[in-house]
Amino acid sequence: MPSPAVGVALAAFAAALARPGNSDTLWHLALGRWILTRRAIPDISSFYYSGTTGFGYDYSWLAQALLYGAYRLLGGAGIAILNAVVAGFIFYFLYKLLERNSVNMLVNFVALCLALATTTAYLSGRPAMFTVALFTLELFILSGWAASGGAGGSTRPFRLLIWLIPPLTALWANLHPGFPVAPLLILLFLPLGERARDRWVMAACLAATCAAIALNPYGWRMYLMPLEMARALPMLRGLTEWTGVSGVEAVLWGGFVALVTCGLALRRQPLPLVVLTAGAALAAGVSNRNMPLFGVVAVFILGRTLIPVLAPGLGRVRLVRKFEVKFEAVGGWFWVIAVPLFVAGAERLGMPLTDLSFNFSIYPSAAVQYLEKHACPERIFVREDWSGYLLWTFPDRQLFYDAKGGFSREATLAHSQLVKPKAEWRGVVDRFGLSTMLLDRGSPLAVLLSEASGWRREYSDSLFEVFVRRPRDPEQALFPSSPGPVTTEQ
Repeated sequence: MPSPAVGVALAAFAAALARPGNSDTLWHLALGRWILTRRAIPDISSFYYSGTTGFGYDYSWLAQALLYGAYRLLGGAGIAILNAVVAGFIFYFLYKLLERNSVNMLVNFVALCLALATTTAYLSGRPAMFTVALFTLELFILSGWAASGGAGGSTRPFRLLIWLIPPLTALWANLHPGFPVAPLLILLFLPLGERARDRWVMAACLAATCAAIALNPYGWRMYLMPLEMARALPMLRGLTEWTGVSGVEAVLWGGFVALVTCGLALRRQPLPLVVLTAGAALAAGVSNRNMPLFGVVAVFILGRTLIPVLAPGLGRVRLVRKFEVKFEAVGGWFWVIAVPLFVAGAERLGMPLTDLSFNFSIYPSAAVQYLEKHACPERIFVREDWSGYLLWTFPDRQLFYDAKGGFSREATLAHSQLVKPKAEWRGVVDRFGLSTMLLDRGSPLAVLLSEASGWRREYSDSLFEVFVRRPRDPEQALFPSSPGPVTTEQ
């Protein structure tokens, strides 16, 4: 009979099956469409007219091609299903990590809920989900190798599985920029080999993994990517997911740190695992983007430390003890039957779980249609959240700025000066030749433009506004004269 991890995977699949609507997903879909249509890897900076730092390397090209392939095959449902499969994959191996030290399903599910809270935002049809999945799998393989006694241990599968890591890393390096984690994780587990032979085998695996990174269209240049990201981090601090933990994330992060620290104190762990935990906590504190990886590490450490210590006491609680069951006793295929029945029942009751078309309602679709119909000037400014939607809608038009489109200090600063207007906003407009602004109605910049000379409100509805720059000289008109402001109410 299958492990409870099968049920966890199916439950995670059902929970993650939702309409895609993340703005980053559209950006990746637009690039995936470009890749599959032209059968080439793009220079990302070519999609933007703001100052960039030279060639824009697309480090997630394979993930983008997969996402667009799924979209072309099944529409939004294709992305939703791919995302749900990855979620099921992640939580299957997370449960298997816990199952090594605890057979109590209730305790394990509580630990998994903590992981779910930190990974949900990144299980949204973006390349980052592949990093979480491959990191979880690598941690499962390496921890199993160490627990089985290394290369000379009795558990033969893990002696062979560690050689899956180099080809997985080659795949990882084409899916998402998170691939540097792969060799770092091996480096941390290398000292855990009990014999010299174990450490030599792990060192050989590390060398093969480092070499596998170069199996990429960019070759040796992939080794420079971590340095580029480190240099770009100060420019990205204004973006929500690049800032440190705050609000609810801070509570979750602090709770994780407390639980893990308690577990490490109760049961002594090897120094490499303490370094792994501290490094994951530090990374989460620096950037929200690292929260999923910290959640995976926390589940792994809790399974080794706190849960085994608490198990004897929990075993004396009757309600908790009822969940200490071997899956064969309850019939492992219960999950295989129960989850589809749940989905079918929810559909029958009017909860449209299968309505998986892409959610475009959160974007200014009517305003964008106006821009297309009335041929407004090319140089468009929109906030970063909408740049993916415009790139998807206008694949042949260049946009102003997106953090994913090349890390330019000048463009990053200019974007922040317009989103939260500073005194020099007019200088930014002149320097970049901005001619059209698509903004939230009533936003600070929209208020300024409505009162500024040289700008005209061309479109307005209950949510969005379009402003077009007036030419200073009629002979230098950027576009034919307009019949006047157009106002519609949704």
